[in-house]
Amino acid sequence: MVKLGLYLALLASALCIFNAPWIAAFTYSIVSVMQPQYIWFWAFEDFSAFKASAGITIIAWVWHALQGNIRWDVYKTGQFKGMFGLFIIIHLSSLFTPFDSYYSAVSGDLVVDIFTTIFMMYFFVLPLINREDTIKYFGYMYIFIVVYYAFWANDHYFSNNWSMFDQGRLIGPRYSPYKDGNTASILLTSGMAFVMFGARYFKNKAVRYGLLLSIPFIWHALILFASRGALISAAAVTLFFALVVRSKFLNILIAIGFVGMLVWQGGMLMQRTSSTVSQAEAGNSEEPLNPRLRSWSVGIDIALKYPILGAGPQRFQYASNLLHPGKSPHVAHNTFLNFSANTGLIAGFIYLSFFYVSYKQFKEVRRMTQDNSVFDYINLSCMGGLIGFFFGAIFLDLIIFEPFYFLLVLISANYHLAKNSSKSNPTSEQVPQQQRSAA
Repeated sequence: MVKLGLYLALLASALCIFNAPWIAAFTYSIVSVMQPQYIWFWAFEDFSAFKASAGITIIAWVWHALQGNIRWDVYKTGQFKGMFGLFIIIHLSSLFTPFDSYYSAVSGDLVVDIFTTIFMMYFFVLPLINREDTIKYFGYMYIFIVVYYAFWANDHYFSNNWSMFDQGRLIGPRYSPYKDGNTASILLTSGMAFVMFGARYFKNKAVRYGLLLSIPFIWHALILFASRGALISAAAVTLFFALVVRSKFLNILIAIGFVGMLVWQGGMLMQRTSSTVSQAEAGNSEEPLNPRLRSWSVGIDIALKYPILGAGPQRFQYASNLLHPGKSPHVAHNTFLNFSANTGLIAGFIYLSFFYVSYKQFKEVRRMTQDNSVFDYINLSCMGGLIGFFFGAIFLDLIIFEPFYFLLVLISANYHLAKNSSKSNPTSEQVPQQQRSAA
């Protein structure tokens, strides 16, 4: 069934290149974000769905570029300019690094290759998301991915499949980019807003209640992964949802559910925290309570010593061992410091600029679109996803985390479409904003 679905999706993408190129972008996006080849590995075997979907997407872009159907102004967004800047800086950093190539989970060369692929596909996918009536499907895609991964996590727990647990913590699909439970957790929190706002957006009551009922299972999946950073991330997304919706009943219900889930199933998180404290008390009194603090200190030192192009992609531990021997054997444990220490402070600030630019676009789309419209739903969900990612990325290295770049594509494409729609129908877009202001 999975194999049949894969081939049908790729066939539909190929057949619709000429009149519906968004399907190619959609198929590539779900393969890129979900990584299904690691979930249903028996169905994919040696077939590369990623290469096939990427190839069809590129062909679709080339065809429509030759037909004059590509709107080149989508490349003027701050997110794309930042991506292009990072692409140049990462390659320059790799070329002029003062350190030898180093392997830490993945090699520096592989990081450069993966980011290059991410940038290239960002370039090809962005203009193919070009219609209001189709951009919503990209939001639905993220709902499917989050709900499925929540089901996947809970299924291992309730079926007593303890082989998928390591020291009591659930691990992600083996050999996948989400094999580390921390990373898998951020996939959930970066997409949780699509589920929460979906419960507000959809008119069908069965769908709305189904999405609401899935939220506790998403929280439970986060607890199974036992990522403390992801719980902070989930709390931030939940708070954002509460501030936007302003429904006393719904907010109280979600707050009770969130706290109740922590009390009911938060033992693993408490055990991890207690273990961290015990290790600090049993060891040298100079040891930090959390090794991340030591890594962050080293990361700041490396960034200040190599502010232009950094130590080189994936050279953090190599530089740390040479510049601060014995101080910290760990990676940066922070996405901003990873960018700044490995590829320079400019790259770090470009990373931060993504959130600033996205927030400005978010505010503008809120101002000029109807409440609970397609544009409003995608806008709120993407902003919630970026908030979730931002808080999770404080504690993790996520510079090649593809869901983050998908959110940047989607929020900027949505902004571009909403702005054009507002220009075409200025009157209809002003009334909801006046009602919002009056409320």
